[in-house]
This record gives sequence, C-alpha cells and structure tokens, in this order.
Amino acid sequence: MTLVFMLLVTVNGDLDVKATSYWFNLNRCRYFAQELNGQGTRQRYQTPVMAYCVPAYKDPKNTSIHH
Repeated sequence: MTLVFMLLVTVNGDLDVKATSYWFNLNRCRYFAQELNGQGTRQRYQTPVMAYCVPAYKDPKNTSIHH
C-alpha cells in the first residue's frame, strides 16, 4: 500500500464517485481541486461543485494513480 491523495468531488452535496481520482503529489491534487472549486467565481455563476483532497492508502497495482 502506498500513501496517495484522493481527489473527492461533490455535486449538490452528493459525492460523485465517478469523479474520484488518486494522485501521488498533493500539490497536483490540490491544483485540480482549486480549479474545480473556482470555476464559478471566474465565470460569475454559482456552481454546486466542491472538491478537496484527502490522504488514502492504495495499491498502485490495482488503482490508477496520477503523477
């Protein structure tokens, strides 16, 4: 098992399991979370999306993990 960072995405308060992804690098995970969270502020509309990163242990042989 390897410590990675799991990007979780919620839409209207419900976890979108299909949007979950795993990252070796916390900074990359946070980058995508910030992009998803900030999409409404730049476009001046309200978005029901919230994204954040949490640590998780995953087996790289069984899970696709981004760099």
